[in-house]
Amino acid sequence: MSSNRKLKEEIISLLVEHSRIMYDVISDMGVYYSAWAKDYEKNKESLQKKKSKMQLSEEEADEYKIKLIQNFAEAGTQGFGDYVDLILRLDNVINYPLEFVDMLNKIDLSAKKFKNIKTRYERLINQIMEMANVLKQTLKNLRDNTDIVYENTVKIHEFENDIDTIYRQFLDYLYSTSNEELDVRLLLRIRDSIVLLEQLADRIHDIADVIRVLLYQ
Repeated sequence: MSSNRKLKEEIISLLVEHSRIMYDVISDMGVYYSAWAKDYEKNKESLQKKKSKMQLSEEEADEYKIKLIQNFAEAGTQGFGDYVDLILRLDNVINYPLEFVDMLNKIDLSAKKFKNIKTRYERLINQIMEMANVLKQTLKNLRDNTDIVYENTVKIHEFENDIDTIYRQFLDYLYSTSNEELDVRLLLRIRDSIVLLEQLADRIHDIADVIRVLLYQ
């Protein structure tokens, strides 16, 4: 095995591990949301534990990022700079779920009249979780089965389109006449939280675009 090929495989293996953590954090965000939506007050203790787990995962991801940067500082000069850049992009993705759960704690949707809003959140989050799972598989395939990587990136693009539609419909619903009595502060917090989710999906899509470019290098 050539030294360049070995270097590439070592870098991608670290990316695979980092993407596993990224997916775990996004999955934990989904679990956090479900417990929050069901009964925030009743589940407050378990929610704090879930948040702490997400923070620990973020620290573990940082270790992989630092290891990659330290061990492969010269990778850019050998044509692998874009691979190193991927771990910085992956690391950035993890910030969004943590910000989202922080924001949820400032939103009160306990009243029954907010059931439709909760349902829209759930649709958005479920799509993002599936999208993140495909990204995790894509990075694994970048190492083990490059023949289907392009197909993976197309699927991520399709998810991004679906998520964008759900996001825009969510915004339209928030601003509809049926929600005229919705407290302005609550409306703005909900809006800001779904903007975070939409940005999370965008960052995943951006990573897929970079991976697609790498296929032809």
